[in-house]
Amino acid sequence: MYAILTSKPGQFRSEPAQGLKELESWDYLLGGRLLARFVIAERQDSARVRIIDEGDAAAVNSVPAKFLPAFKAIEEARRELEHLTRFGNLDAKLVRHELAPAPAAPILGDVHITFVNNSEKRVVAAANSNLLRVSLREKGGIPFKCGGGVCGTCKCRIEAGLEHTDAVKPKERKHLTEEQLAQGWRMACQTFVSGDVRVAW
Repeated sequence: MYAILTSKPGQFRSEPAQGLKELESWDYLLGGRLLARFVIAERQDSARVRIIDEGDAAAVNSVPAKFLPAFKAIEEARRELEHLTRFGNLDAKLVRHELAPAPAAPILGDVHITFVNNSEKRVVAAANSNLLRVSLREKGGIPFKCGGGVCGTCKCRIEAGLEHTDAVKPKERKHLTEEQLAQGWRMACQTFVSGDVRVAW
């Protein structure tokens, strides 16, 4: 069975959790502006979805995926997406984008992340955590708008621990020069950390 997860940048984000495997990710653009992101995921009976509130009162909820419409084939889910995003002659379109690669090998243990601009706030996170997600969960303060590598708002500089970040993604190269990357600049939404880092923006 398959399910569609919906996210609205700046409002809330839906992420696959237990029993859900992300297969495809689609951006919904209206007049060239990102309005929503959809994920097609393969689901098991006991699957759950993590809903992350991206507003001022950030909150994370875990809900059963059984409340989402179920599709027997991935083609059915794709057709439903097309139906949901078709509005007459409006300049609306779905754009499929590459999924961010998972870290090559999980590293056990915790890492410490220091948010320099937020009074040196220091938090603990699981190794291989996404930098922007930690910032949202712990109220680290890294600026963001889309959360998906489109806008470049979450540009930040790894002041220490750059060696504990994963490989630079193609989306980052669209917003950052080679010189900036060499100086430790990254996009938080695309960056996973495997060790202690200090980040400023």
